[in-house]
Amino acid sequence: MRVKVRQVEPPADTRDLEELVAEEPATAPATRPEDRILGGGQREPGPQVVHLVEHRSPPTVTDLGPNGDVVLGLLSRAARLTADECRRLEHDAAWRWGPLALATAAVAPAVASVPVARAVALARARREGRSDSVVALEAAVAAIMRGRSRTRTQSVLSACIANAGLAVLVRDLLDPEAFDVLFGPWREVIHH
Repeated sequence: MRVKVRQVEPPADTRDLEELVAEEPATAPATRPEDRILGGGQREPGPQVVHLVEHRSPPTVTDLGPNGDVVLGLLSRAARLTADECRRLEHDAAWRWGPLALATAAVAPAVASVPVARAVALARARREGRSDSVVALEAAVAAIMRGRSRTRTQSVLSACIANAGLAVLVRDLLDPEAFDVLFGPWREVIHH
């Protein structure tokens, strides 16, 4: 495989940069392929510390597709959720998406379950070329969740935000039942 590598200058604004440092274990072999051979056959060790810098900029309206402005509003609101709103979202999601809802989905339309509604939304997003928008949404939700304290039900809260964002992102591609399954807990808590 052949690749082109180009040198990239770091951005002038470094507020959104994270630095990851990976150090080699102390038991590294005495000679490595990246060592340089000096005059007289001596080896000069190659670099032992690798610095990786990743730039994470917040998503923009264009990153989030044709409904990007509404998705950005939802993400902005999700970043400001109060502890009470988080508890209510988790409770509503457990009630709507819990075992009783799954049992009801067995006799209801197939799209009435969260996994099916989410799979339909993701497939339609992919088909319409919105995969990058879904990735940007998931990264934004992960960033929001990193800023919160860890709780037992944090994954439920994350799913509520991600599903609501996904529903809005592909609203023009979803039928009303699938949209309601994904967006329902958010609408119940935030819009009431």
